[in-house]
Amino acid sequence: MDRGWWSKVGLILFVTLGAVWYLVPSYYSFFVLERKDRNNLKLLQEKLPVWAPSARHRLSLGLDLQGGIHMVMRVDTKTALEKRTERRGVQIANYVKDKKLGEVSFESNPEKLELTLTAADPGTMDAIEKDVVAAFEDFTEINREGPKLTLQLKDTQINRFKDESVDQAMLVIRRRIDKWGVAEVDVRKLGTDSIQISLPGQQDPEQAKELIGTTAQLEFRMVDDKSTFFPDTFKNTPPDPKDGITLSPSEGFPQLEGKDREALLAYVKGKEPADKQVLLQCVESQVKKGACEKYRTYLVEKNVPLTGESLSSADASLGQYNEPEVNITFDAQGGRDFGTLTEKSVGKRMAIVLDDNVHSAPRINEKIPNGRARITMGRMGSRTQDEWLREAQTLALVLKAGALPAPVTTGEIRQVGASLGDELIKKGSLAALVGLGLVVVFMGVYYRKSGLVADVALVLNGALILAGLALFSATLTLPGIAGFVLTLGIAVDANVLINERVREELSHGKTARAAVDQGYDRAFWTIFDAHVTTIIAGFILFFTGTGPVRGFATSLIIGIIASLFTSIVVTRVITTYFVHGRDSQTVSV
Repeated sequence: MDRGWWSKVGLILFVTLGAVWYLVPSYYSFFVLERKDRNNLKLLQEKLPVWAPSARHRLSLGLDLQGGIHMVMRVDTKTALEKRTERRGVQIANYVKDKKLGEVSFESNPEKLELTLTAADPGTMDAIEKDVVAAFEDFTEINREGPKLTLQLKDTQINRFKDESVDQAMLVIRRRIDKWGVAEVDVRKLGTDSIQISLPGQQDPEQAKELIGTTAQLEFRMVDDKSTFFPDTFKNTPPDPKDGITLSPSEGFPQLEGKDREALLAYVKGKEPADKQVLLQCVESQVKKGACEKYRTYLVEKNVPLTGESLSSADASLGQYNEPEVNITFDAQGGRDFGTLTEKSVGKRMAIVLDDNVHSAPRINEKIPNGRARITMGRMGSRTQDEWLREAQTLALVLKAGALPAPVTTGEIRQVGASLGDELIKKGSLAALVGLGLVVVFMGVYYRKSGLVADVALVLNGALILAGLALFSATLTLPGIAGFVLTLGIAVDANVLINERVREELSHGKTARAAVDQGYDRAFWTIFDAHVTTIIAGFILFFTGTGPVRGFATSLIIGIIASLFTSIVVTRVITTYFVHGRDSQTVSV
């Protein structure tokens, strides 16, 4: 056998062992842990051998397979718009006063989302009208009568704010659930003003309702980055090595880092100074969006000098040097408090904290008067401008989520029984096993030894699909199982094409070697074209669908790629060994 054949054998062994390795956490999750502990990643990590992948690389079951809680939360965008209109009235009055244009009072019409401004001095209204209309572009002028000016919120701004309110609510809900520790949660927009939440494995609807329905708390806390608390603690009472806690100066001062949130909090509990508190920051994974790659500690003052109740607005934009920034505005009292706080804290860091989680900790470079501040995002590094701007937009959402939360009510909450999950798992598994068994028997009987080779590739194909799903920490749903069974059928179809091509070449009087080589070569483009078109359809489903549809698409895409590998590479290596390696004069096909 030539060197190329041995290289392919090495590749097949490497891929097969890698697939088995990635399936170890899934095996322990389903066959070692008790059912009630399947979603406990910390316990799973403790049970896994040291050489196994991380516990997060395991197949988990969706709501339809293991039961749990299904919720629909409705965002009261109408009330949020009414409050926003009234706040803009306060901002306009303060703006007119700061610009020394005069003084105005305002009345709001919540139903029509209108503001009627009345100038104290009628002679100043011309200047006020010109300046305010130009500065507050989210409003349009609808009437002017003497000292009275009526403005109405633009339709484009209404639609934008509605979408933004739902996004803010989704962000807060996601962070609260992550803090709760629920694995594989699904939070997505439903319609224009609702949020659908699936909590697999959870059995207490009232607890979920209480957790998700409460208002988020945004705080501005001062960071003590000069303290030696973290390095002293790390030196005097070293953490348990299995907790993976390290001391790192990632942000320019000593901080503790670790992948296990609870272990990190337990390590510092009771050790911090009396007037300080340790809070954590989630360092987001670059691989899986929304997941925490690790956690980082901050030592902050227990005293809370400013909360999100004083924040009026926060918007992401590109600054003077085309770098992303977040512009924030406080109300009158908040502006005064913020100015006093920044004046005495120049050079220090201020942590932006939502629900006890540090989102960022920018440094205060100078006193910030007038209640308006700019949070610069720093240098982009390896990230693109779009990625950096999205991070700025996320920070703006975090700030507004705590400052301007739209009222959220529970529209629907129900518990999906675990018995339904068991039934679906049994039926889905039975369907997959029966389908696989029938295909294996048919291929072995109809194509003889070549059919058995295809069967080997089929089993490997199934293992590769499951390993691929585990690699991406996929959630297995009933549509996902359907996609798995479908890809097995597609994989068999490729082997049928190859075997029929080989038969055709043999019927033309070709030798065994020539028939195998030409049969694979001529079938290649037919198989490749069919698989590529199916992959394109899978990607369309993935990017346009939601929930179960994306689960089906994920299984389909991974299965098609695995099918290409097993049908074109694996079966050819095995068949080449039997025909070329043993110098066979016939092909059992």
